[in-house]
Amino acid sequence: MSDAPVALLTIPGALDRTRIFDVDVQLWARLSDAARQAELGLSLEVDGSRQWSRTIPGSTPGDTESLEYHCRLVVEPGRDVRLRARAALKHGALVALSLSAVEALDA
Repeated sequence: MSDAPVALLTIPGALDRTRIFDVDVQLWARLSDAARQAELGLSLEVDGSRQWSRTIPGSTPGDTESLEYHCRLVVEPGRDVRLRARAALKHGALVALSLSAVEALDA
């Protein structure tokens, strides 16, 4: 697998309260036309530790496929949290890599 770009995000800690975030990571890749052995890989690291990782086989040569992950993340008061999403592709080209964190309103 070849390395693809990395998406980085830092969530600053609030001084006086715990916050909860919905984190979404999305990878879109266009598979080559003859990509019977194509693979999409995506991982999420939180403060340098792997939170999640998955590799899936491509199933639609010549088309765009995606791989996504969603989780909730608790950010303690006064503590910044660093997120890094990393994509890996085999027989495909990166279309987009997205990493977002939205504070949960129902927390």
